[in-house]
Amino acid sequence: MSFLCENLNKNYKVLFTEMVEYVRTLGLTVNTATKARGHQGFFLKNRIDISTDLPDERKIEVLIHEFTHYIHYKIDTDIAKNHGSLEKLFPDSDLQKLENELYNVTRYFDQNKGYKALQEKRANIISEIKKLSSDIKKTYPDFKRSEPYKPIEKIIKKTDAKYLLKYDRVKVKTAFFGSVNDYSINTLDKDFPQFNTDIKNYILLKSKQRMLKRISSRINRLDNYYKRPSELFARFVEALFIDTNKVTQIAPYAYLVFCKELTNDKYLELAEFINKFF
Repeated sequence: MSFLCENLNKNYKVLFTEMVEYVRTLGLTVNTATKARGHQGFFLKNRIDISTDLPDERKIEVLIHEFTHYIHYKIDTDIAKNHGSLEKLFPDSDLQKLENELYNVTRYFDQNKGYKALQEKRANIISEIKKLSSDIKKTYPDFKRSEPYKPIEKIIKKTDAKYLLKYDRVKVKTAFFGSVNDYSINTLDKDFPQFNTDIKNYILLKSKQRMLKRISSRINRLDNYYKRPSELFARFVEALFIDTNKVTQIAPYAYLVFCKELTNDKYLELAEFINKFF
């Protein structure tokens, strides 16, 4: 079975219109003149929103994604609360193998440039942390970045720079006339000219570690989102439309199981949808 789209010689706007008309014949409301609740698209029970700001090609992909959510919901209503289950979509299958392959498909076809930017930023920060640690160890061979280093912190904590061990920017009220001093990671040289390079590097290192923790937390939240069964399934079907051959390379087992279940009408109207438009 091949899902290579034979309709791509059509105008994307025409193809999108035909898809929308088909979905509406199933009793769903499809809104295409909205910015879409959430982001590019949205599904809830019998309603699909597609952002009007998207190019026509992307609108098609988002519609496929949201329509797949609708099919998944009909098979497993638990999707509304707990994001559904792969077991109900792919019964009697190796679920761990399926999940791994589906996730690899998601990562390859991911449209979220912000996620990729976060990964690149995390890699850069890790590199900067290693460089700062290496420079500090040249003077302090017993230094470990995984724990507070007392010889350096002892010096820092005698000054207002102690606040920069926890925050990137602070306002500190002085004891005289209630004035306020602003301190920032970005103005270390100006704010604390008495510090040598190692001490400044230590303060910068703490800032980088906080930044790494924040970015890693955001990436983990996105990973958890992408690994939801509902998202894995919808992105897999979306990816089949974009590049079937690549999907078969990345997820050969998932593709075979999907084809078998599709042929057996497991995915309800999705089979007709694919036959008409893929």
